[in-house]
Amino acid sequence: MSLSIIVILIFCGAICNVISAIFGIGGGVLIVPVLKTLFPNYPIQMIAATSLTIVMGTALINLILLRHQHIQINVKNLLFWSVGMIIGVQLGFQWSFLLPEKWISLLFITTLLVLAIKTLIASHNEKKVSPSPKNEYIKGLLICLFGGNIAGITGIGGGSIMAPLINQLHSVKASQIALYTNAMMVIGGLGNLYGYLSKVPPHTLHSWQIGYVDFMIVGIMVCSSFVMSFFSMKCRAVLSPAMIKKSLAFILLFIAGYMFTISFIG
Repeated sequence: MSLSIIVILIFCGAICNVISAIFGIGGGVLIVPVLKTLFPNYPIQMIAATSLTIVMGTALINLILLRHQHIQINVKNLLFWSVGMIIGVQLGFQWSFLLPEKWISLLFITTLLVLAIKTLIASHNEKKVSPSPKNEYIKGLLICLFGGNIAGITGIGGGSIMAPLINQLHSVKASQIALYTNAMMVIGGLGNLYGYLSKVPPHTLHSWQIGYVDFMIVGIMVCSSFVMSFFSMKCRAVLSPAMIKKSLAFILLFIAGYMFTISFIG
C-alpha cells in the first residue's frame, strides 16, 4: 500500500467520524466510493465488508462520546428496532452474493437519491415530537428491517439510511437521532460482520485480510476516526438541526452523483 493511499485513508477516516457524529451516519456512503476508487480490483463484497467494519468502529467511538453528553433515549425502542435491523442486515448480506455488481451499485445510488430528497424536504418542515405511541414499535421495526436490508446489500452500514428514516418517527427528537443510529450500526452490524469474516473468499490479497474484511484498511481509518472524534463533538454542538439536515441532503446527492460516475460512466 503506497503512502498516498494511506494518507487518503487517514483523511477519509477523519471525515467519516465527523459525518457520523454530526449527521448520525456511519460514513459508509463515503467509504464505499473511496474504496472502490482506490482498490478497483477488490470485489464489491470485500468493499462492503471492509466498509461495514470501519462504520462499526466509528459508530462505537461516537456512541461512547454521545453517551457522555447525557442524551436520553428509549432503550426499549432501541432494542426492539435493532431486532428489525439485524434481520434486515442478514437478509441483505445474503442478497449481496446473489445480485450482480451493477445492480448493487444502482441500488446504492437510488437509495442515496431518495433519502437526499426526503431529507431536504424534511429540513423545511418542523417535526412535532410526541410520546412514543404503541404503533411506533411496529413502524420502527419495519423501518429498521428495510434500512438493514439495504445496508446489508450495499455495505453502507445503515446510518445514512437509518438517520432520515428514524427521523420519520414522532417520538424521536433531532438530538437523539445520532445516538439511536450509531447504536443500531454497532448492534445491527455484528451479524453481518460475522458472516463476512466466516466466508472464505476466492482470493486472499494479503495477510491482514480475514474473510472478506481488509483489517489493514480498517485499522488505518478507525485510528484516524478516533483522533478526530473530539473535534467532531465540538462541531455537533454548534450546528442547528435544520443546517444538519440540509448539509446531509447535499452530501448524499454529491456521493450519489460520484458513485454513478465511477460505476456507469468512468
